[in-house]
Amino acid sequence: MNITKGVIADLFPLYLEKECSPDTRLLVEEYFQRNPQDAQELHRIASTSLPGGAPAAKDLDETRSLREARRIVRRRSWVLGFAIFFSLAPFSILHTGDRTYWLLREAPGMALIYGALALVCWIVWTVMRHRSRSL
Repeated sequence: MNITKGVIADLFPLYLEKECSPDTRLLVEEYFQRNPQDAQELHRIASTSLPGGAPAAKDLDETRSLREARRIVRRRSWVLGFAIFFSLAPFSILHTGDRTYWLLREAPGMALIYGALALVCWIVWTVMRHRSRSL
């Protein structure tokens, strides 16, 4: 049987990773002894790094930092949304038929609770914002 360069090129990755059988390994080595130029070419191709290959450790750190920043921004956005909601909730008005209800006048206790929650949310948002600026 005639072993061509194409067959060896197909077997070469397995040969490099030592995942082929001893017979296949012997076949590739015999071919390289008979064709040293092909062996040099395949080893040169195998040693060439591919652009966009496996990410370096630095890239992994950058990816982790990006995910952490996204998480912080998302959390801060949620807290800001709740702070705005609870700040405006005591001033909510309901108009049904001929009567208008104002939460601040009809249920001052509930309005006070919403105000306290708003204050807590604003404090948490300010602390989160201050921490992210200091990084």
